Amino acid sequence: MMQPDIELRSLGEHSYTMAWTKGALILLSALFMSAPAHSQVAGPAQIILLRHAEKPADPEDPHLAPAGVKRAARLVSFIMKDPAMSRFGLPVAVFATQSTKHDNGQRTQETVAPLARALKLPVQTPFLGKDYAAMAKQILANPAYTGKTVLICWNHEEIQKLAAALGVNPRPRKWKASVFDRVYVISYQSGEPTLATFRYGN
Repeated sequence: MMQPDIELRSLGEHSYTMAWTKGALILLSALFMSAPAHSQVAGPAQIILLRHAEKPADPEDPHLAPAGVKRAARLVSFIMKDPAMSRFGLPVAVFATQSTKHDNGQRTQETVAPLARALKLPVQTPFLGKDYAAMAKQILANPAYTGKTVLICWNHEEIQKLAAALGVNPRPRKWKASVFDRVYVISYQSGEPTLATFRYGN
């Protein structure tokens, strides 16, 4: 007559064990989902984005105008001494557009060359101007840039698209062809990319 009571007790203990196991799994899953993403690749602290300096009147000349050469020289002190540019440290990488077969893209490299020399860094040119999305992806995914500053000099026609690819939303307005002194600073410290505008070299 006692056998049914033993079976019921066994079933009760089994149900309690199942419930405890299920609860533990739910708790572990919640902790895993909410844990800080230390295993994920974090992005740079900030990205400095600018256009190349002034170009000559001759459309066949792929280099900087004399005024552009002067602005490129002034970029060095602006980046290295302005607190807003260096608050996360000086740039650890300098990027510019790759030159095409017609030498388009040369001016971006010439604009940042004096700065790169001062920083003792190479000017990296892995992509053409039209490949802004690939440029953004490479920079955001590189663990070497985590928490650091990266500088990019790009063609003005693509800068607003590059900013959007770097997470800026809404996308900035089109960069005017006559503007050479503007600098975008994209910060990632607040969790969402924020964009601030500065001027230099005047």
